Amino acid sequence: MATTLSNAKKSLFEKIRIHFLFNHPFLSVLALSIPTRYTNNAKSAFQTDGFSLSIDEEKLSHYSEEEIIYLYAHTLLHIVLKHPLRRKAREELVWNQSCDVVINLILSEFDHVGVIPNDEILDTDLTGLSVEEVYEILHKEQEKKPSSEKEESEKQKSFVYDETKQDLESSNESLQSSEEQEKLDNIIIQALSIAKQATKAYDSLRIEIDTLLKPNINLYDVLKEFLITALFEKTVTYNRPNRKYFEQGIYLPSTQKSKEQLELIIAIDSSGSVSLEEYKTFLGIVKEVCESFYEYSVTLLPFDLHVKEELIVSFDSFNPINSENLFIPKSDGGTNFNAVLDFIDTKYAIRSEQLLMVLSDGEFDIGRSLVCETLFVLSQKKNCAKFERYGRVIQFNL
Repeated sequence: MATTLSNAKKSLFEKIRIHFLFNHPFLSVLALSIPTRYTNNAKSAFQTDGFSLSIDEEKLSHYSEEEIIYLYAHTLLHIVLKHPLRRKAREELVWNQSCDVVINLILSEFDHVGVIPNDEILDTDLTGLSVEEVYEILHKEQEKKPSSEKEESEKQKSFVYDETKQDLESSNESLQSSEEQEKLDNIIIQALSIAKQATKAYDSLRIEIDTLLKPNINLYDVLKEFLITALFEKTVTYNRPNRKYFEQGIYLPSTQKSKEQLELIIAIDSSGSVSLEEYKTFLGIVKEVCESFYEYSVTLLPFDLHVKEELIVSFDSFNPINSENLFIPKSDGGTNFNAVLDFIDTKYAIRSEQLLMVLSDGEFDIGRSLVCETLFVLSQKKNCAKFERYGRVIQFNL
């Protein structure tokens, strides 16, 4: 239900927008461009669905003028960083608190942006993470029920969250016209351009900007799609003619699945050029691949200049992967991918229809022909092009 804003509050918001213009121009662009209505909000004084801003004057009365400046900037950042639209299927409350944590950390580095209210969360342990990364942490934390004797000491933790602070509404993206979405995108692009060109004061904001501007691709979804296509696609065969056309005297081939289970060799680069963070991600990919299939047989080959035979591990449906299997130490040697090809060619007698997956930063060259279909999953975009003629290449960002 829409309400009429008092003259005092109208004057306050006019003053805040002028304040943004001189101190944070990108916030000024948003404040002057985003559709704003004054209404009775369900929970927070400021709320947004990602396209518009709703303000509840009655709830504003609980905050000082400096706190209102802060909350206004906070909610505008939700819009410019498309937080309601990025939620997708994530749990609503935890996503909202994750966005609040990240925005409060961003604003903690701003000057002249008001004062953070006491009921806002500022968790410095999560500094430098994107919203998606914070969500994964908080989602796991919420499953841990603190004992009664710990509740008091843990009440400031991010996973202990006041539901009345929810300022993100469900996004109605499907109800917005393409013209409205394009208009919003133009506003956001203009605001982001101003912010990105600004001083080092916006360093933490750039983490979210870079995350927002990355292609919206889920690495594990891409991997699973590729593996299903590569390993389980139907092949044409005359060994079993298509019975559908027998009565017409026509002899046509039928189709059959090439395999019934995932058979995969994964070469994981543990060399010195791979960072520890990259290496941990590689191990996570191995776990995700195994857990995505009901029947599988996977052999994991760590390598640097040589294949680390003593560290090779295998998993299958009867001996499933577990965390202990993945305690594989990283080395600091050089990289020789040809050693992998030699090893699997002689020790495993790999068949041409099998698949080799290579997890690496791509800091190596290939000096001999590949023995089977190969998928390169690389952490360094600069190295993707040189492998495209050898197989499929997927690049991911940490």
